[in-house]
Amino acid sequence: MFYYICGELTYRDAVTCVLDCGGVGYRMTVSRMTSDALVNKHGQRVKLYTYLAVRENEIELFGFGS
Repeated sequence: MFYYICGELTYRDAVTCVLDCGGVGYRMTVSRMTSDALVNKHGQRVKLYTYLAVRENEIELFGFGS
């Protein structure tokens, strides 16, 4: 559904990041490698490729640097 999301990085920890895109904050689960690549990008515009996992009891958005 979403190929990538490009927006301002507003939050990052070891396994999660939030991108603000047009006033909507998209929370994504990311790998340690992707999280490390975002370490000095807070407040900057970044692009993450995405995978939307739809399961019986949850919907989760994953983000990838490449």
